[in-house]
Amino acid sequence: MATHNKPAANGRLFVAALACCTSAGIAIVLLVAALVIGLSELLGSFTWSALLAGGVFALLAAGIYLFSLKDPLEQIRTRIETVYDVARLLKQGYDWVREKLDFFVRLKNELWRNTE
Repeated sequence: MATHNKPAANGRLFVAALACCTSAGIAIVLLVAALVIGLSELLGSFTWSALLAGGVFALLAAGIYLFSLKDPLEQIRTRIETVYDVARLLKQGYDWVREKLDFFVRLKNELWRNTE
């Protein structure tokens, strides 16, 4: 039984994902523009309809942040702080070892200098 494994087409996947994201972004912009135009017909003011749509999306973004993103972002921040703490401790340990080695190197140099 022969299997025909094809190599992954990373370039094509990236271009397809980029095209999909671009198309989705354009669709969202067009939908928001249609919403604002429709609201301006109802309210009689393009400015008020844009402000209303902007306020709704700002509240939506705040709600998504508070209910979905706040806790995961806090966990990521805590993990990053842990990484920084470990890196700081490693640097302190490295500096301690380097100072001890420098002491012994200076001691060796002094001892060799005195014996000559």
